[in-house]
Amino acid sequence: MASSDTFTLDIVTPQKLFFSGEINSVIAPGLNGLFQVLKGHAPLLAALKSGKVRLSLSDRSEDSFQIAGGFFEVSGNKAILLTEEVS
Repeated sequence: MASSDTFTLDIVTPQKLFFSGEINSVIAPGLNGLFQVLKGHAPLLAALKSGKVRLSLSDRSEDSFQIAGGFFEVSGNKAILLTEEVS
């Protein structure tokens, strides 16, 4: 069960749904620098450059991976990260 400080994140590539789950925060490489999103963030649409994405998962563990640019959208405690490639 998700805790009250989590929100949903989907990470999607053209090939597959790479990640879908509840997280506490995400740090992503925006075109103008890194930004962090937490539950309750205002609606946002941002272009991403290639770089490292860091997740704080609902179980308090952390995960990170590289993306090849893309777009990030937040609306109503749901975030979607679209990217060409994840490694």
